[in-house]
Amino acid sequence: MNGSIVMNKKRSSTHPNTDPRYWNERYQDDFFAYGQEPNAYLRSHWSRAPKGRALCLADGEGRNGVFLAQMGFEVTCLDFSEEARKKALALAQSKGVEIDYQIQDLNQYDLQSQSWDLIASIFFQPSVSTRQRLYAQLRKSLKPGGVFILECKCEDNPDTNNRYPGIEKLSQEIEPLKVFHSLEAHHLLNEGVYHQGEQRTAQICAVRV
Repeated sequence: MNGSIVMNKKRSSTHPNTDPRYWNERYQDDFFAYGQEPNAYLRSHWSRAPKGRALCLADGEGRNGVFLAQMGFEVTCLDFSEEARKKALALAQSKGVEIDYQIQDLNQYDLQSQSWDLIASIFFQPSVSTRQRLYAQLRKSLKPGGVFILECKCEDNPDTNNRYPGIEKLSQEIEPLKVFHSLEAHHLLNEGVYHQGEQRTAQICAVRV
């Protein structure tokens, strides 16, 4: 697989984007749907975390997990797409690193207690109930001094059932972590074929004190 391949047009799917079949279809192409480079926000803030164990939620084709492994972390990636796992392991091999990539349904998954120095949630957009359940577990799951890094799509929508909330709502959901950087703004994305152009996102970097 070569990230320099001229990318085909975006795939459409008849499945909802909460269904593994949607993502297996997206990831079955030879190219990397979101590129091979890590998310820019993660790249800017990963060094705030103590070097140790990192967890990447819904890591897709592994670009973020592989990057963290290159930076010296022991990395576990979670996703429910078998196609994504294949490509992530191939990417890790091509970069000369190892990752533990687990097929998990994050709707059912419980974060392990006192396990992680860094947890990354990059464009993970689950249902409201799944997001709130997982983010409520962050404090017990991070080690003291551990860091949580988040970037996700957001919308200007006060609906409490919004899958795409802004930083005010997200900051409440990750309490009592201490937020030391947050930004809600339009950003110009350049991440593979599916993240191109302007997108409003929420960015948060927080620590367990």
